[in-house]
Amino acid sequence: MRTALRTTVVLALAVPLVAPALPASAATTSHFRERGTFAEAFFEGAGTPGGLPGNYTIGQLSFHGSVAEGFVETFDCAEGQIPWGDEDEENACDFTGGYSAWGEGVTTAKSKGKVKSSTYTGTVDLYQESDEESGEEETVAAEDVPFTVTFTPTGRASRSTFTDSFRDPENGVSYRSRETVVYRMATVEGSLDGIDAVEGVVGTYSRRSMERVR
Repeated sequence: MRTALRTTVVLALAVPLVAPALPASAATTSHFRERGTFAEAFFEGAGTPGGLPGNYTIGQLSFHGSVAEGFVETFDCAEGQIPWGDEDEENACDFTGGYSAWGEGVTTAKSKGKVKSSTYTGTVDLYQESDEESGEEETVAAEDVPFTVTFTPTGRASRSTFTDSFRDPENGVSYRSRETVVYRMATVEGSLDGIDAVEGVVGTYSRRSMERVR
């Protein structure tokens, strides 16, 4: 069964902290903390995973613990052409489908040598995206599509911090959050059912949020 998760990272450790119960007239404050690791791979090349329509694929998978999620887009390209155009700005490709990817039971193997690498292996199901105009609902387009990707970090780590807040005076709700992501580019080896992995990122994240209701 699929569950809603954050696109970039999925929690590896989540510790909700809720303030003690207060009288109905008093304000209540809830705190939430999460932190963990993530890896993200991008795929591109001739062919399609799971026998989907088309002959060229662009895709992405994010790995968080035992979960993989992402997207796949497929195209039907004339010989020698690629989506978004080549250096001559030619683009003889027709879009053939957009799919979301989801899988559980991902296994992770970490190397013990001087060069640290991590290998993620498992399968994902591909879901045909829903169409609001036609009313078509999301359907399974391909099941148990295999992948294996090895990440080897390269270069220096980079750090990004994001903050967010809002206040709703009418309902008496206020919210604040702060997230820090430390990431490194990574070389990648592997594929999504024959579609080569071409780029990768690995890193860690931590997030704190507070919600106050009065």
